[in-house]
Amino acid sequence: MKGIAREYLYWPNMGKDIENWVNNCAECQGAAKMPVKEELCPWPVTSRNWQRLHIDFAGPCKDGKLYLIVIDSFSKWPEVFGNMTNSAKDTIKSLNWLFTHYGYPETLVSDNGSPFQSIEFKNYCIEKGIKQLFSPPYHPQSNGQAERFVDYFKRMMIKNCKNKDWLQEVLLNYRASPNESLGGKTPAEEFLNRKLRLKWDALRPTNIALERNTSLSSKKEIVRNKMKNWFDNHHGAKVHDYKIGDHVLFTNCRQNKIVWLEGEIVSKKGVLYTIFAPKLKTVITRHSNQLRKRLHMETKLYNNCETNAKKIEPNYELRNRTVYVRKQLNCVKCSDTRLYNEGATPKKKTKIWSENSEDKMQSCSEGSINSEGLINSEGSNIAEG
Repeated sequence: MKGIAREYLYWPNMGKDIENWVNNCAECQGAAKMPVKEELCPWPVTSRNWQRLHIDFAGPCKDGKLYLIVIDSFSKWPEVFGNMTNSAKDTIKSLNWLFTHYGYPETLVSDNGSPFQSIEFKNYCIEKGIKQLFSPPYHPQSNGQAERFVDYFKRMMIKNCKNKDWLQEVLLNYRASPNESLGGKTPAEEFLNRKLRLKWDALRPTNIALERNTSLSSKKEIVRNKMKNWFDNHHGAKVHDYKIGDHVLFTNCRQNKIVWLEGEIVSKKGVLYTIFAPKLKTVITRHSNQLRKRLHMETKLYNNCETNAKKIEPNYELRNRTVYVRKQLNCVKCSDTRLYNEGATPKKKTKIWSENSEDKMQSCSEGSINSEGLINSEGSNIAEG
């Protein structure tokens, strides 16, 4: 667009003005690409088992069933419940069975699904002393611990479709497999403080090591930082510093279609923003990756008098002197500088007003504009430039 404009027009800062005009176009902003991803903000490292659980639903899968996934943040120990229904009552029943075996967790992280947002489920968590945390709507990456296991779970389902007992086999193998984020230990070693005995152990004597790695926390921190650095470099991530009161565009997903709507940030907590949406007449929560700055441009008036004129301070010692004045005097306002041009063309006469103690409205001798575009007063004694 700038290249086409330069072939026909020009004014100072034309390129910047065109960019601002395009950036201020609501349709252009709505059709723009997704913003650069926010730098990865990992969950805080937990220090003990069952401190924070991540839960999510998987399915309906190819077998037509809905599965409830539960995974411990510290040990990566997974639990899966099949034949689920998308109801708060069924969800509470399954979780209550799990909690009676291992105790109640301190924190429960989930998405904004209807079972987890129901009054019945919230009252259950309050009664058991469980703190609920929700990931931003339509941003499953924020509950990545559960989402990653859901992906693993679905792939294992396809690979073991011919095995009737595939679910328990998948869980056993996962719990007994070394995990990089655990420093090479298995989820069973972290959760049960021992290795699980597999059928392959019949080939050799059992030797269960009970010693725990005291440097496990530091190893977890190294893996965590490595993951963050890889993510930030791979996606070119940067920090999005939105402030309260900023006007932004946010994603509104309906029927698998992303629409950008305008809103105003009313509160901020980490990378989560609460936004008032005038069009929806409600307050919603979004991750910073789902926001884009709403650009506004101040309207500018472009005309010769305001863009070409330079402010000229009055000089009251112009009497009987040769005065040089630039052509921009054609658009100088006499109310600002006491100089004005009666003519619209260089051939017409120009008057230069000055003040003195005797006569405040005495004019200098008339002059004409020479070929160089300067006014040369006739009858003057001294020339100044």
